[in-house]
Amino acid sequence: MASREIHPHRLAVAVHELGHWVVAKDASIRVLKVRLSGSGAGTNGLCRVRWPNDDDGALDHAYLLFWLAGCEAQRLHSEKTGTKLDTSGWSADLAKFKKVRRQHAPSRKWSESSLRADARRLVRAHWSEISRLAPRLAERGHL
Repeated sequence: MASREIHPHRLAVAVHELGHWVVAKDASIRVLKVRLSGSGAGTNGLCRVRWPNDDDGALDHAYLLFWLAGCEAQRLHSEKTGTKLDTSGWSADLAKFKKVRRQHAPSRKWSESSLRADARRLVRAHWSEISRLAPRLAERGHL
């Protein structure tokens, strides 16, 4: 059975959400849902997780990576496919990342560049899984 062609933006959004998903999975954080809505260039995504209460700060690093990994996954997808990088859907993730950094002093013990590099490494380490699941997420709208 031949599958329909997936709109490039929808596939890129799927890759973005799977970037978040791999960080949660790597940190043993419960993923509640990964969903796409809309179609074509109007596709939006969501990766909802349940962060445990973390009084000792053990998950601070993973929490910051979570907000960056979607962008890094989409950037890698663009590099690998030669498609134009569309950053239009990144604002909410980056705003959350910056708000946490501003309001939570312990999160500033890592530089933004080192956090981006860590997110990129994690995405690359899970790239085969991201690239395998992205078409399925794009077609079905959920994992």
